[in-house]
Amino acid sequence: MEKLFPPGFFTIMVHFTHLATEAKLAGPESFMPISFNSRSIHSECVFDTLFTIFGGWRFKLAEKTWLQAHRHVLFNSESAVVENYKNEHIVEIKRSHRKRRLNQHQLHCLHFDTFLEWFKEKVNELEATSNIIKDGRVLAQGSSFIARRFNAFNVNNGYPFRTKQSEEFKETQNSGVKVVSKTESYASTSDNALKSANITYYGRLNDIVELNYYEEFKVLLFKCDWVDVPKGRGVKDDELGFTLVNFSRLADTGNRERHEPFICAEQAQQVIFIQDPVDHEWFVPPLIKPRDIFDMGDENIV
Repeated sequence: MEKLFPPGFFTIMVHFTHLATEAKLAGPESFMPISFNSRSIHSECVFDTLFTIFGGWRFKLAEKTWLQAHRHVLFNSESAVVENYKNEHIVEIKRSHRKRRLNQHQLHCLHFDTFLEWFKEKVNELEATSNIIKDGRVLAQGSSFIARRFNAFNVNNGYPFRTKQSEEFKETQNSGVKVVSKTESYASTSDNALKSANITYYGRLNDIVELNYYEEFKVLLFKCDWVDVPKGRGVKDDELGFTLVNFSRLADTGNRERHEPFICAEQAQQVIFIQDPVDHEWFVPPLIKPRDIFDMGDENIV
């Protein structure tokens, strides 16, 4: 740029050109928390992740939505406290079903359905007689039903996300989500062989929700419409090797209590959906390169 513009061009005003766009998205500055620290669960403590969020307003979570969101936080936490309670819960289920032995699939389903309430009751019982680690006590209690909702945000992995509703009349896409998740599954309900694999899921972002665990920490979640990847109805590879997805064939929409429509925001990668020119129900989801993220090479090289 130094070859194209004179030195007088490079003033501080050049760096203010983005403010008009941000003001249009977020409104008056008094209603615009430009950035804040959202704390997520990891290992034995919580850590800070920097997000840039535009707008946002408080709302009350429906009971089913709260259950799905809080359950995702618990089952995806790497906290040693939660992990120990999960193992204890599985042992207790096995002990209580000794007469009618459960297969692995039944055990997994029962653990998934009952762990939240069992964990809360267990912590409440122990709290009266012993010291409970603070994070465990807060997680057992669950988040407040009063959460915050956002239309758009920029996360520190370089992706600017926006809900599909907010981009309805826009030419650009920022609602495409890709996440690679280690998934455990069974071939059938009678199968005892648990199989683990990294599976790629594709979805469209329809809600951005911040759970508030009573000011102890906050967790930012995406709620998405996910194409049916586990059963293979919503994804396929064409003869050229391109992956295609179909949003008329969804899974985990959130309509049922056992559905899992949420992911943690930092898990998400961004894709755009390019419509197949022949079969309009199918879309190609190429991955978007993160903004302002650069490969600096090997840091160990002197």
